[in-house]
Amino acid sequence: MKTTLITTRLGMLMLGGLSLVATAAQADWDRYGHPQVRHACQQSQAYSQQINARQMRQMDRIEAGKHNGSLTRHEVRDLMREQHEIQAMEHHFRADGIIDAREFQRLDHAFDQADRNIRAERHDRQARYAYNTRPR
Repeated sequence: MKTTLITTRLGMLMLGGLSLVATAAQADWDRYGHPQVRHACQQSQAYSQQINARQMRQMDRIEAGKHNGSLTRHEVRDLMREQHEIQAMEHHFRADGIIDAREFQRLDHAFDQADRNIRAERHDRQARYAYNTRPR
């Protein structure tokens, strides 16, 4: 009678423990103990795609300005330095594995400033006359 009671209680404890393990395995927990890590990763991937696309467009605009003579060598150097600073900021934000909304907002603000700088430098009256380009 005593051994049956002990084995029954032991069995109940094991079933309870297994049910807790199964419940924890089904839930998505991040490293801070918060649920729904998939959502955060999906959001981070969406941010990453937007960041990469925007950076490629800016690099293309700088290259176009370099080739058509609307940017001087010094302007290209300064704009490229700004792009590298944005890249360094992005790498710093990615160090923990995800880019959250606040980090994306800071990157977006840096890209907005870079857009204004690229436009200002491409539309000023300075022109580059090297690499077989004619004066405008």
